[in-house]
Amino acid sequence: MARDLVPLIRPLVDGRVGGMSTTNAVGVPLEPLPDDAHLLAPLLEFAAETPDRPIFAVRSGESFTDVSVGDFVARVEAVARGLVAAGVNPGDRVALMAGTRLEWLLMDFAILATGGATVPIYDTSSAEQIQWIVSDSGAVMLLVENDKMLAAADAVRGGMPECREVLAIDHDAEGELVRRGADVDPSVITDRIAALRADDLATVIYTSGTTGRPKGCVLTHRNLRINVRQSGLAVGPALQPDESGMLFLPLAHVLTKGYVLFGIEQRMRCAFATDVTKLAEEFPLARPTVIAAVPRIFEKVFEGARQKAVADGKGKIFDKAAAVATRWSEQRTAGKVSPFVAVQHKVFDKLVYGKIRTAFGGNLRFAFSGGGPLGERLTHFFAGIGVDIYEGYGLTETSPTLTINAPGTWKPGTVGRPVAGTAIRIADDGEILAKGPQVFSGYWKHDAATAESFDDGWFRTGDVGELDADGYLRITGRKKELIVTAAGKNVAPAPLEDRVRAGALVSQAVVIGEGRPFVSALVTVDELAFERWADAHGKAGVTVAESVDDPELRAEVQQAIDAANESVSRAESIREFVILPGELTIESDELTPTLKVRRGTVEKSYAGVIDAIYTR
Repeated sequence: MARDLVPLIRPLVDGRVGGMSTTNAVGVPLEPLPDDAHLLAPLLEFAAETPDRPIFAVRSGESFTDVSVGDFVARVEAVARGLVAAGVNPGDRVALMAGTRLEWLLMDFAILATGGATVPIYDTSSAEQIQWIVSDSGAVMLLVENDKMLAAADAVRGGMPECREVLAIDHDAEGELVRRGADVDPSVITDRIAALRADDLATVIYTSGTTGRPKGCVLTHRNLRINVRQSGLAVGPALQPDESGMLFLPLAHVLTKGYVLFGIEQRMRCAFATDVTKLAEEFPLARPTVIAAVPRIFEKVFEGARQKAVADGKGKIFDKAAAVATRWSEQRTAGKVSPFVAVQHKVFDKLVYGKIRTAFGGNLRFAFSGGGPLGERLTHFFAGIGVDIYEGYGLTETSPTLTINAPGTWKPGTVGRPVAGTAIRIADDGEILAKGPQVFSGYWKHDAATAESFDDGWFRTGDVGELDADGYLRITGRKKELIVTAAGKNVAPAPLEDRVRAGALVSQAVVIGEGRPFVSALVTVDELAFERWADAHGKAGVTVAESVDDPELRAEVQQAIDAANESVSRAESIREFVILPGELTIESDELTPTLKVRRGTVEKSYAGVIDAIYTR
């Protein structure tokens, strides 16, 4: 059990190697996986040990109903027999397009039980994206969730020549497959599982990307199992018996998939949120103790709490409480909390912090954050209210975790130290390079891209960062996103954008300036926050689109811009900004399914607006 494994292996800086700064996870070596290890093993062991113990929970009315691990495994086996009857053979790829629901994992594990590999597709994908992923992967079957996805798939069936069949979960795909598999001997599945090997293909995950067609990342059972073990070594000591989680991010994303696999190995019950928009309602019903999320989720909770305080006439109290929470966490991290701050913190815990914890259900102790930079500001704030967020770093290509902050090895503003068995280097140009057993072997049918992604055996992440003296990694931006102004000044947009988003009304910020005489920004305003702000300023009923040039609104956003500019030099500061008339959305392809900004799409969509900034 990962819970019983040794604590996080302390990584140390080895100094300069070949012109690059390097840090390794050293100490107790990471034990290799046996060659017959696979992703189904922990699930089957869980079911054999305690078949009646809950593994998942689904919404039923005003509560969540448990699903036992024994019942779940029985359903997996029955569906797997149906897939065999449908002609799915070992090594075949089966595409899976659905929201985050129990049936997604049911189908995923059933595919693995046949010896096949899952090709996840985001539930927001277009017909063109479906066609590309299914055809490029050579998937023999496509499982979708609903009529909308079914219609999209039907529209491009001619472009998916190897896909023999499309089934919909909402049209009882499970029941259909169970009926087909009724005459398949259960020993067929037993034999196929027994034949699985650690280096067998488990999934081909197509990177959502910010530009160009997505590429399929080839991940094996070994890649994913070893990364779960690495995560267990890092944070396992902090876990308690009977932890509970909650699933709400897309299961097509490797962060969520890894969180589920980690939860199974830890014997953790996970509840399925019905929709990310219902988290405020469902957190108190599910009462998770551990969650995994992207930074935008934590930003939304912070913004929502502040907006509610402002609406209740307690905005100044909230701001003071937030400042105290941050100061308390900073002092705790430094090793000593002043008596004055400790008293303030205790008072605000009853007045403010407890209410924010209640927004997470009241039981949340810590969370994992990945998929983008969280930032030191929010990390300290949440730690100060009693929710430690362990920010990590990785990519789809690395299964995903390369580094992580963990209990006892936690430094806000960084993404932690390398997990066991992992080495990180910083190239001369600042790019982060990585080695470890969780790193993929390459892209599906894309040898040229694979070759470009490695440098003498080191995976080139495409991210830029730096290692401090204690081996903690700090991300400073994407290599391709680094802005070089007309004056030759290098500007990393991510830190600036994070600070601008700290503004009470700001939801997104996109920093612009490549080849331009100065840095500017496109800013979107949170619609709920704006509604409350407008009411308070005698502007009830007006929209953001009608107010983009409103002097008072611009003054409010300018405060956020000014605060961000305090962190950089004059040459790097944001000189001009434009308030956009609406939010960036997944539907418009301006955000990825994990809420990261597609910078290229945004710049293309608002090319005229950007040009106008520089021709005033």
